Order: sequence, then structure tokens, then C-alpha cells
Amino acid sequence: MSVPLLALVEVLDREGRVLRGVPVAAWPVTIGRAIDNDIVLDDPHVAAHHARLEPAAPATPTTPTATAATIELQVLPGLNGAQVGRRRLPAGACLTLPAGEQGFVLGATKLRLRLAGEALAPERPLARAAPRAVTLLLAALLWGWMLAGFAIQIDPGSRFTDWLVPVVVVPFALAGWCVLWALASKLFQHRFEFWAHLAVAARGLLVMELVAFALPWAAALTSIALLSRVASGAVAACAVALLLAHARLVAPLYRRALRIVGWSGFGVGVAVLLALNQQHQDRWFSELYVSTLPPPALLWVKPVTREAFVRDAAALRAPLDAAVRDAERDAQAGRDDEGD
Repeated sequence: MSVPLLALVEVLDREGRVLRGVPVAAWPVTIGRAIDNDIVLDDPHVAAHHARLEPAAPATPTTPTATAATIELQVLPGLNGAQVGRRRLPAGACLTLPAGEQGFVLGATKLRLRLAGEALAPERPLARAAPRAVTLLLAALLWGWMLAGFAIQIDPGSRFTDWLVPVVVVPFALAGWCVLWALASKLFQHRFEFWAHLAVAARGLLVMELVAFALPWAAALTSIALLSRVASGAVAACAVALLLAHARLVAPLYRRALRIVGWSGFGVGVAVLLALNQQHQDRWFSELYVSTLPPPALLWVKPVTREAFVRDAAALRAPLDAAVRDAERDAQAGRDDEGD
């Protein structure tokens, strides 16, 4: 006759993966380095007999098995105690573990207690990589877009060697970038996810190129200068999203922390840049005008009349005169300081 399983104590690695599980058929359960423990840990920071798990109240005919709210962690005499969540427990302390799958730390070893019959978290959907043909197609589109942009910008009659960067360096740099991220995935997830990282990079870089192209053109077509001024910030936001997508493949258990760190850093960077622009240039954005000028026939807005343009331009005279006077005053103060 098989003995019913009461619980399972799992030994975890630093990423939260289960290294081994020890079934519990009877209470109490002792944990330590000595071989007479129920769970033996190979950790020099764990005492010979470090901790004990047992029900806070004995089982009864109506409650034959312990529940998550009735298991106590007792810390036995030793140096390093235990940790449950953010709470440190010294030697001799006793704590009833909260409900749910509970993690606790003894020495430098993470453990988790799972009780029979407790509710499990919902099944997570499996992240499926895009087909390799789709990934290669996106990478080819990105490469072709960059080649087209380079062909437009390069001078006529240029040398063949001028094409080495977009033709050779760009694909090799993209492959090297993905190899580095795949090595990070191999280190933390034990999987060499080159194709997954290539799919992320191809999509992210293509979106960045499209955003950098579309926003200035939309600003020029609609005469909404703000679209052009925020183009660099939008591209930077796409870059942050790209880095977070790579990082989530490397450390999927820390998605929330990665989002907080990534977008907080982006927000701080934007705030600092705007403050510097305001301090040095007396405006929030470094760009004064729309950066793209399409053919007039493509404009979506009605052109401004000559009279309206002259009237609006005349209104600029007062602030420009004030700026000139301030500049002359600062220059004079600088000359006076040099004379002293």
C-alpha cells in the first residue's frame, strides 16, 4: 500500500527552477547538512541541523492533512538563520508559513514547500518562436530598407568600398548582436535562442526605421511640428522596448522588474534631456522646425497666406530682440570679468 504524499520540498536554483524535489510522507521534516536529516543540503552556510518543518496543529479526523496556513518553519540553532520573503528569522525563531507555494531561504539555498491539494497557478502559454522563414524575411526587409536609405544619401559616382558598411557590416553586426543575446540565454535559460533573438531584433529595428521615417513625414504633411520633434524620443522608446524584449527571453521570471527598470530609466532620461534643452536653448525640444520637406503637392493642410505669414513673423521680433539684448549683456559681462 502506497503512503499518501503530504507535501513536496523543492530545492531551487537562483532563477527559480527546480533542481530536485523531496517528497514528504510524514511530519516533521528536518533540513540541514547532516546526513540524518530528511533533506540534506550541500551548502556550507547551512548548519548540520538547520530547520524543521511541521504542522502547527496536529492532524485530526476532519483535517487529516496539513494546509498551507498550518505549517511552521522552526529555525534550529546556527549562525545564518532563515529568510521568508523579506523577513529574517534568527536561530530559535518560528514562523507559520503563509498560504500558497512558499519559498524560503536557508543559508544560500532557496527552497519551496508545496502541499498536497493546494491550488496551483494557471498554466502559462508557451512562447512560440516565429517561423524561421518569417524571421529571415523580416531581416531581409530590414537590410533592404537600410540599403535603400544609403543609396538615397550617398553621392553619385561613389566608390564600391563605400557600400561595405551597409552590405557587409550591417548583417554581420545584426548576427553578432543576436549571438551575444543567445549566449546570455544559454547562460541563464540553458537554451541557445539565436532565432528567437533574431526575430526580436529584426522586428524591433524595422519598427524603429519606420517610426524614424514616418513621424517627420507626417509632421511635414500635416504641419504638426510636434510629430517631428518627438521622433527621436519615439525611436528611443522603440529601442527600450527592443532591449526589454531581448531581456525577457533571457530572464522571463523577471519581466515586471525589467519593465520597471527599463521604462523608469527611459522616463528619467527624457526628463533630463528636456530640462537640459530648456536650460541651454530656452525650449523643450532641440529641433525648431520640421525636419522633412516633402513636395508641396503632398501637403494635407491648406497653405498659409502671405499676409498671415508676415503677421506671425512680425510677432517674433520682440522675443528675438530680447534674446539679442540678453546675449549682448552676457557677452559684456564676460568681457568685464576678463578685464578684471
